[in-house]
Amino acid sequence: MKLFKYIYLLVLLFLVACTQTENCTQEKNVLMQIGFYKKTMDSTTNIYTKSALTVDSIWVMGLGTDSFLYNKKTSIKSINIPLKKTIEQTDYIVRFNNTTDTISIFHTNNDRYYISLECGCVVAHSIDEIVSTGHFIDSVSIINRDINTTNAENIQIYHF
Repeated sequence: MKLFKYIYLLVLLFLVACTQTENCTQEKNVLMQIGFYKKTMDSTTNIYTKSALTVDSIWVMGLGTDSFLYNKKTSIKSINIPLKKTIEQTDYIVRFNNTTDTISIFHTNNDRYYISLECGCVVAHSIDEIVSTGHFIDSVSIINRDINTTNAENIQIYHF
């Protein structure tokens, strides 16, 4: 009977020691969300209105990388892209249908917090400025400067 109690305690201790920490279940991906919109002018009021735009085909690649984040993805209304954690400028080449633009995001890397050795750390960002070429993109608006683990639209890209 004593042997059974010791084995039971040993198994219980083993199970408790091998459980993951609570922090590893939290979201660690920090992505900037971009929504696509179309500007149209009301001819009677001369006021612009915006409406969601569905891009037929999109291709997104970070400058300085050889991998695609989106490769001919169809029927897209928004995308999520990461920003660089070690420098404060991230550049992307984006092809909308057959038109290519370059987007440069100038940002501040902040709120670095260490979770654990197993989980790593999280780096949040704050958008300072966005510059783009104007082939497909008419303008860009910053809606939410803070980029963290919440799922919120950060910028809006407009097309006429």
